[in-house]
Amino acid sequence: MLKKSVIAMAVVLLTATVAAAASVRAVVDRNQAAVGEALDLQVIIDGGDGDVDLSGITDFRIASRGSSSNFQMINGSISRKHIYDYSLIPLKTGSLTIPAIPVTIDGKVSYTSPIRITVSKAPPVAGSRQDVYVTAAVSNPSPWVGQQITYTFRLYNAVQVSDAKFQAPDFNGFNAQELKDRHSHRTVINGREFIVTEVVYILVPDKAGPLTVQPATLQVGLVQQNSQPWPFSGMDAFFGQPATTTRMLETKPVAVNVRPLPPSPPGTSFSGLVGRFKMSANLEKKNLQVGDSATMTITVSGSGNIMDAAAPAIPAPKEFKTYADNPEVKVKKDVDGYSGSKVFRTALVPVKAGQYRIDPIVLTYFDVHAGKYRNISTAAMEIDVAPSKMAPTNIEVFRGTPAPAAASKEQVKFTGRDILPLKEGLDALNSQRALPPLWFGLLLVIPALGFAVARTVGQIAGREDPPGRIMADRAKAALKKAGEAGGTDADFLSSLYRALVSAILSSQGVIATSLTWSEAKTRLVGIGWDENDAAAIARLLEEIESFNYSGGTLNREKRTDLLDRTRQALRRLV
Repeated sequence: MLKKSVIAMAVVLLTATVAAAASVRAVVDRNQAAVGEALDLQVIIDGGDGDVDLSGITDFRIASRGSSSNFQMINGSISRKHIYDYSLIPLKTGSLTIPAIPVTIDGKVSYTSPIRITVSKAPPVAGSRQDVYVTAAVSNPSPWVGQQITYTFRLYNAVQVSDAKFQAPDFNGFNAQELKDRHSHRTVINGREFIVTEVVYILVPDKAGPLTVQPATLQVGLVQQNSQPWPFSGMDAFFGQPATTTRMLETKPVAVNVRPLPPSPPGTSFSGLVGRFKMSANLEKKNLQVGDSATMTITVSGSGNIMDAAAPAIPAPKEFKTYADNPEVKVKKDVDGYSGSKVFRTALVPVKAGQYRIDPIVLTYFDVHAGKYRNISTAAMEIDVAPSKMAPTNIEVFRGTPAPAAASKEQVKFTGRDILPLKEGLDALNSQRALPPLWFGLLLVIPALGFAVARTVGQIAGREDPPGRIMADRAKAALKKAGEAGGTDADFLSSLYRALVSAILSSQGVIATSLTWSEAKTRLVGIGWDENDAAAIARLLEEIESFNYSGGTLNREKRTDLLDRTRQALRRLV
């Protein structure tokens, strides 16, 4: 009887939940702002969950701040609310509109009401009067094509901050590499002390013309000083929940005018190196015999795209054979860009006696400081090659021109006892008894069967799963691990991240370990996904990353929500 009552109650509650029509609304924290000042936007779905489409918002830059959901039961009625949080940064002044936002719930589209925002110019505030602000700059705004420059993002904060989330700009037109070490230091501006945190990228422009590095954004929480009266002051900090205000900071765009390289001088062969370089060469020994080997070591070093250096041509005489080894590269990255060396080793082997000269080795590179091409060269080298003391036949064999020669008896001799004794008598020529036809046939068939079996087994053992299958299996394994009870929040979020990234990459047959939310959306749209569906998956990935980065504590409800949404995504992806 009790079991039937429970089932009946569950049916009633489920019916009440389904019957409740979902509604959507959008709210902002204020209707006035300045350019560059962030607004908080919430899209609230009462009675369910859905996909939010923000593509119609064009007057603001958008950054997701995650989502949350809650359930309530009042007088037997269940209500569910899902909230999506965003930060909006106005891109211009005037009376702007957040248009009606479409939200898809169970295949049906609902719209929020439009919201009017008045945006004014930001008042001029000196850097020393601001509590926190960001800047961006490049080391050289007019580089040459292929010349390395550095892009530096700086966060200045005079108050305590938390939960910082950095979104790098799109470096279109550049090959960008971030330096792993992010340095912080203190500085004093107009008598006020700031902590400065730097994020540095090495940029190498790959095309000429005017380029723009788009703004970088930083979502950061400002820890506020407690203004509550005693005895309530300090209670938030006591319970480990300091009051914070979320700010969205944005740098200004950085303009870069990339100059094309001039034509190389006639009669020169441009190596492709751009920067400042030097070259040295060393020959292991200069007195050789025919057939001897001497290693020539050429070292190209300097700052610039050293990793792209090709082996310089060695003007060796035609009486020499050359055998190049793999180059050795030592490159480091720092705030000055790429620098290091590349070492080329080549074995020189003379095949004819005589006096020889190796002319200087020449390398042409573009000097970014002088703005012109430069030739660097090594000194000429004299080599004395004496006749070989080895037998002439050996020299001829080495040169690849076989010559007839009688082998001496000492060249062919037994080095050990034979496994079977030699038969020296005439009885060794006696005929043996013939095998029956059946045995003879089996002896012919058995090797063929053995070969076929061995080949089949080898093919099965050596068969590898395609990349898509490998990534799909990784996604399922990571999701299973995330669903296991007892793991920490960090393990749970890392497992969800691996599951979602592996599932996205499995759809493309790519093996990798990481994706940004913007890359995830681009990849899904590239394989034919709807823009809204791809954006929903990207938002989920961004939300997981946001929780993992902030180090906050997940409650049971939020863990369940993230796990369910990731599980639904995997069903579509794999």
